[in-house]
Amino acid sequence: MSSQVPLWQDEPYRPRPSLEGEVRADVCVVGAGVGGLATARRLLDAGLSVVLLDGHEVASGASGRNGGFFIAGAAPMYHDTRHLWGRERAVAIHRATLDAQREMLEVAEAVGARGHFRLDGMLRLAVDEAEADDVRAHAAALAEDGFPGHLVPADDLPGPLARPGRAGLFLPHDGSVHPVRWLRALAGVLEARGARVFERSPVTGPPVVDGDGVRVETAAGVVRCGRAVVAMDGDLAALVPSAAAVRPRRLNMLATAPVGRTVLPCPVYARHGHEYVHQTADGRIALGGFSDLDGDASWTSQPEVSAPVQARLDRWLLEELQVRAPVTHRWAGVVGFAGDPVPRCGPVPGTDGRVLALGGYNGTGHVQAWVASRVVADLVVSGRSTAAGLYEAVDA
Repeated sequence: MSSQVPLWQDEPYRPRPSLEGEVRADVCVVGAGVGGLATARRLLDAGLSVVLLDGHEVASGASGRNGGFFIAGAAPMYHDTRHLWGRERAVAIHRATLDAQREMLEVAEAVGARGHFRLDGMLRLAVDEAEADDVRAHAAALAEDGFPGHLVPADDLPGPLARPGRAGLFLPHDGSVHPVRWLRALAGVLEARGARVFERSPVTGPPVVDGDGVRVETAAGVVRCGRAVVAMDGDLAALVPSAAAVRPRRLNMLATAPVGRTVLPCPVYARHGHEYVHQTADGRIALGGFSDLDGDASWTSQPEVSAPVQARLDRWLLEELQVRAPVTHRWAGVVGFAGDPVPRCGPVPGTDGRVLALGGYNGTGHVQAWVASRVVADLVVSGRSTAAGLYEAVDA
């Protein structure tokens, strides 16, 4: 019987207390995932007092239910972003995520979490000749703009993936991460620096401008603050109605018992990113995908596994990777998708700049949320950000 607890969260953990009564801070950050923690870190650097609220536990939402990938770039492939948003903006976003990767690794080193990252690169896999043409276009666009990445012919693909008509694009800066261990290490250091973190404290409604400040309410308490930041992904529109363009969507994952041999030397994106898989440090296969098979049922805020999708993942595991190890974990995570597909980031309309929000990363939030945190923290501290044009406004 497999567990429906996400692999990354399946280890002992002592929850922090929930919020009771009234507390005050310069800024209240709602959401203790990567976006919220990164924002809190930047605000502490600026000398502001911070309260962090999470409805469950640190890194228990999208940040702790994902595939464990550490990748640069936006959700669409790079050549697609140039077509969608123009070359200048595509270059700026890609460069910002590469810079964010470097900064995240520096921060991880400083908080004792660098060992939770594995920088083996990532392989974008074309599963047929039609996608191979798209992979070559992807590689050409990266090369034109001076970004790293090189083509891998079919014969040089990892053993179980090498088949006629296929091709790969290797991205050397990417890799994988144990998201929960790294983010909980970061949260602990932020607490040591003075941030107050309250778990199991779901916010009961949108932050409310109250006089010259903001009021953020939970079932048993209230935070009174000068500014509030809603750092959510799939649940963004629940607390920021103007972010209705961001819709919650479930993505399915599974993980096996340790395999006992190297199946994949690096993480793999396949079929235009629909499937994503890597082998963990202890030899497990962590596999997700087939959200297109889930269809309309995938548009939900409930992280419930889909039996048909899980069955299709089982087949992929056997047929594509030739892995027969038992599946130990099956889970789903809810992430935010927008049709553009561009993350939302900035002030919430009608709040006089006192409430800000970030989220809606279209399934690639671990690094993009770090970029968005810089924008929001700059706006809180100084009212302006040189990176504000990277993502869309919250009401866009």
